[in-house]
Amino acid sequence: MDWFLLLIGIIIIGFGGYIWRFKKVGLLNNVPSGARIVDKDKAARLGGSYLILIGICFVLFGYAVVNLSNQTIIVIIACFIPINMVVLISYLVAQSRNMK
Repeated sequence: MDWFLLLIGIIIIGFGGYIWRFKKVGLLNNVPSGARIVDKDKAARLGGSYLILIGICFVLFGYAVVNLSNQTIIVIIACFIPINMVVLISYLVAQSRNMK
């Protein structure tokens, strides 16, 4: 286990859980400070769950770096990047529909 990636993943998971649990939508960069949010619970859930997903990916990458071969890691990262972009665009569209 690569401890640096594990630590980064745990910090991101904790930050996502903090945003989701305490509804700290103002900490999200894609939510402007002057925007009117239709559903604050939904905005916090979307932001927190996306950060938790990215944190879990960091933890899994920390495991993969130590236990898998270089070719396998390259294939995993090559598959992760386009999937992450689709998830990110879906998150941004859902978050933009929640603002006026």
